[in-house]
Amino acid sequence: MNKLKNLLHTYVCVMSCVVLATAIFITVFMPDTELHVKLLWEMMLVSFLCSVGILVYPEKAVSRKKLMLLTFLHYAEVNVVVLGLGFYFEWFSAKYLPHVIGMLILINVIFLIVSIVERKRAEKIVRQLNRRLAEYQMNVIQ
Repeated sequence: MNKLKNLLHTYVCVMSCVVLATAIFITVFMPDTELHVKLLWEMMLVSFLCSVGILVYPEKAVSRKKLMLLTFLHYAEVNVVVLGLGFYFEWFSAKYLPHVIGMLILINVIFLIVSIVERKRAEKIVRQLNRRLAEYQMNVIQ
């Protein structure tokens, strides 16, 4: 249940950032573009596929080295999904390098934002668990 809850939370964060990134990308590179409803479905699919990458992270503590490897694998998966489906959905063209560079920058920014939000959330949960454990231990001792 925790994995599903974390996946849903990550999806909401990613989708929110994707909406913002899409607005920025279209404003900068294609300000006169007319959008179609299929873009919303494409964005939701890409956001979900990027969010699924969090499932590689174990719920238990791991070494810093392993965490860095898992983060790199997740980051690579996000890039493959966004660039691959971006080309497939014709969001941008490989022939126009500024589009690709712009998309890579947005991927980095979104990945960083979502990673920070998720880390802060995890730290808050750990603090709550530690506080509750301490309260429980105090009650057991009394």
